[in-house]
Amino acid sequence: MMGRLLCLCSLAVVLLVAACAPEPAATDPIARGRQVYRELGCANCHEGSITNFFRPVGPPLDRVGQAAAKRVPGLSAEDYLRQSITDPAAYLVPGYPDSMPRGLARDLSPEDLAALVAYLASLR
Repeated sequence: MMGRLLCLCSLAVVLLVAACAPEPAATDPIARGRQVYRELGCANCHEGSITNFFRPVGPPLDRVGQAAAKRVPGLSAEDYLRQSITDPAAYLVPGYPDSMPRGLARDLSPEDLAALVAYLASLR
C-alpha cells in the first residue's frame, strides 16, 4: 500500500513538473512568431488589454498582414512590418499614439524577428 502511494505521489510530481516546463520553441516560423508575440505581450496594447479611453493603445493586428501590404506604396507587408518593429516611429497609424516600445528589435534574435514578421504577415 505504501509503495503504491509513493508511486502515485511520484507520478503526480512528474506530471506537475512537466506542466510547468516552458513551451518548447516552435520550428514553423509562423508558429514561432505567434509564440514570440505572446511572450512579448504584444496583445496587451494591440488587443485591448491596455486601453486609452476604452480602445486599444496600439492598432488592432487581427488583419495587419492585409493592411500592411497597402500601407506604404512599393513596400511589401513584410518590409512594412519589419520597419514598424525596428523603427516604431517610421509609419504611424492615424488615430494611434506613438507608443510602441523602442528597442524591441534589439532584444530579438534575427530568427525571432523574422518569425514575428511572418506571423503578423499571416494575419489576414
